[in-house]
Amino acid sequence: MKKSIKVLIIVLVLFALLIGIAFVTLFVNLNKEKTAITSSEFKNTMESKGYYVSDAISQFSEYNYVTSAYLAVDSSNRYKIEFYTLSDENYATMFYNNNKTIFENSAGNASAKTDVTLKNSAKYTLSSNNKYMVVSRVANTVIFVNVDSQYKDTIQKLLKEFDY
Repeated sequence: MKKSIKVLIIVLVLFALLIGIAFVTLFVNLNKEKTAITSSEFKNTMESKGYYVSDAISQFSEYNYVTSAYLAVDSSNRYKIEFYTLSDENYATMFYNNNKTIFENSAGNASAKTDVTLKNSAKYTLSSNNKYMVVSRVANTVIFVNVDSQYKDTIQKLLKEFDY
């Protein structure tokens, strides 16, 4: 009996250590800052994937806090991905929150959403009314997507590549 108690204690100690390591890993990952991509990186990556990328900053000339704006349109002209650089993180957060609210207001009865905020980033996704919508912020940059749900997998793959 004493041997089985020792084994049980060893198993419990190992289990506690594993849980501790898991919590430390989770804490470190939640507090890790993401690295924002530049507008050039967005443009070059999207062009290399066959997207037509246009500079849309002129559409925001009255908003001096938008320092760059790019639209990437797929080769079949069916959907677009928007990338914005804002003058600072506060403006990017306001831009993110405004677009998140617009998405929330468009949600139908049947919808699925995710909402994650970390140290210097936030991401909101919504699937509703046959649409897939994403607004994702890293530091002072924002990616905005509002596409038919059939392109969801493609968008998710792109955003994962950018770490947005």
